[in-house]
Amino acid sequence: GKRQIADEPASDVDRLISSISGSLQRIRRPARTLATDGLRINTSDRVVKQLIAIRTRRELGRLTVFVSVDGDGETVDGVRVGLIARYADDLPALSDDVRDIVDEVLVETLGGDSSAVARRNISVRWQDVYTREWLTR
Repeated sequence: GKRQIADEPASDVDRLISSISGSLQRIRRPARTLATDGLRINTSDRVVKQLIAIRTRRELGRLTVFVSVDGDGETVDGVRVGLIARYADDLPALSDDVRDIVDEVLVETLGGDSSAVARRNISVRWQDVYTREWLTR
C-alpha cells in the first residue's frame, strides 16, 4: 500500500516552509517563486527541494545529492532527484518510494493542478555510496 504521511497537519507544513524560507535568505541565488493553486502561502523551488531532501532522509534514510525543480518562470514541469544508494538497496522499489515523496511534496506545496505536469515527470537517479559513480537504472 501507499505510505501515509498525511498525518502532518497543514500548519506543520506551513511552519516548515516558513522556517526553511527564513533560514535560506543567506544563500546568494534568489529562490524561484512557483505558481500554486492558491494554497496557503507562496512557495519557492528552495522550499520544494528542502522538503524533498528532509522527507527522503527521514522516511527512507537516504541522502539526496541534488534536487532540481525544472521549468520556466513560475511553472514546474519536472523534478529530478539524485540520491546515494547503499549496497543491496532495491533501487526500483526505493525509486518508487522517492517518487511518492516528491509527488506528495508537490501536491502539498503547489497544489494538484499546478503540479500535475511535474508529477508525471519525476526522475530518480542513484549514486554508488563508495565510488559516487551514477548507477544506470
